[in-house]
Amino acid sequence: MSISRENADWLAHLRSSGAARDLAIQDLFAWLQNRLFFYLRGRDDLRQLHDQELQDLSQDFAQESVLVVLQKLDQFQGRSRFTTWAAKIAVHQALGELRRARWCDVSLQAITQDGRFEPEFFRRMASHNPEASAIQQEAIAVVMDVIENELSPRQRRALYARMVLGMPSSMLAEELGLTHNALYKLIHDARKRLKARLHARGLDPEELLASFR
Repeated sequence: MSISRENADWLAHLRSSGAARDLAIQDLFAWLQNRLFFYLRGRDDLRQLHDQELQDLSQDFAQESVLVVLQKLDQFQGRSRFTTWAAKIAVHQALGELRRARWCDVSLQAITQDGRFEPEFFRRMASHNPEASAIQQEAIAVVMDVIENELSPRQRRALYARMVLGMPSSMLAEELGLTHNALYKLIHDARKRLKARLHARGLDPEELLASFR
């Protein structure tokens, strides 16, 4: 799809009123829907969807993205083509919606196994080298002990859900009944306490993580 507008034309038309603005919005929507369709079709986690389903998804995401682009027009600095900038916003919006859809029917209690921290994500990273594996298993045991016994249940659940499982912060805050700022502080304090407890046991968190690389 080719739309013959320069950056200045996009900005002028989208900031105008009447027919020129309506046409620019229609063109922007068509451009974003096309780009989103090919983006979604290339994702491994959506390969089970038929093209019509992907078209429907891309249409929904494009509609939301147009609104976001219109709100952010003043942030466009002209360092790329306007359509490239708008497409990046659309992909970001789509990713957010896909993450939200993934978690919409999942409870925090379920994913944290009654609040217990599960080390499986560490074990997937572990080396097959026997010597390195022994060091890693010792590190896992220490981290598990600190998280289980020296973080509060609330800190443990939030840290696991956000940092390990990647639960969206907006949904995690809602699950815990916290504001965004309160959730940020909870996770910040949990990470700070974890780091301090590891240091107290003679472990450098950076070196510990490096042993899994």
